[in-house]
Amino acid sequence: MCCLAAGFASAQAPAAIDPTARDPAALQQTVTQKTQEWSMLADALEAQIIKLLPCDPKAVAAINQVSKASDARLTAISSYLDDANQRATIQLETVKKLLSSAIAAETDLTAEKEDLAAERAGINGQIINLSESAKGKAAFAPAQDQLKQISLEEQKRGDALDSASSHQAPSADALRELAAELETRQSAQGDVRKTFEKERAAWNAYYAARLARAQTECSITQGTARPRTQGKQK
Repeated sequence: MCCLAAGFASAQAPAAIDPTARDPAALQQTVTQKTQEWSMLADALEAQIIKLLPCDPKAVAAINQVSKASDARLTAISSYLDDANQRATIQLETVKKLLSSAIAAETDLTAEKEDLAAERAGINGQIINLSESAKGKAAFAPAQDQLKQISLEEQKRGDALDSASSHQAPSADALRELAAELETRQSAQGDVRKTFEKERAAWNAYYAARLARAQTECSITQGTARPRTQGKQK
């Protein structure tokens, strides 16, 4: 049970295992900050560009500014997801190691109980045989007492093994459940990561298209605004 408690503590605090792990609260705060900065610039982009001429360099600069803010936001989210995945991996590995130890201990307890049962059967057989041989013979009394004392010690040992088994089984079951929950959570995090990568690609493509559009509008404007060549006077 002490090992199980230590395992839960390790699973809940993987930063203690990995000193280089970052503070998830700080990462979350960075995500919030970068999202707010990007949102504020993105909301004002169209109103800012519509007042500018197509070839005004301020338009391209404004789009690039929002695009960089978007990159900073997406990078912050990526760091947060990477850290969450790292922590989940450490937790799962810790629980799996504890589960492996619990299963090994369970196997050892079973084997020890089988050995003890064989020993007790042998001792009980000796007690029965000695009791038959010791009838009316005082010289056998010390041996009988010694065998009975050994039998009592074996009984205590058996009780201790039964108690250990009663605690070991729930511990292993709890670890199995926890491992299953962590595997499910890690799978869900993988799905979140896939969704995020699609979002990141979409935003990158959007700002690339927005910049290309501004450049195209400028090119079109420059093409239609060429000065006309006057004909020669006769």
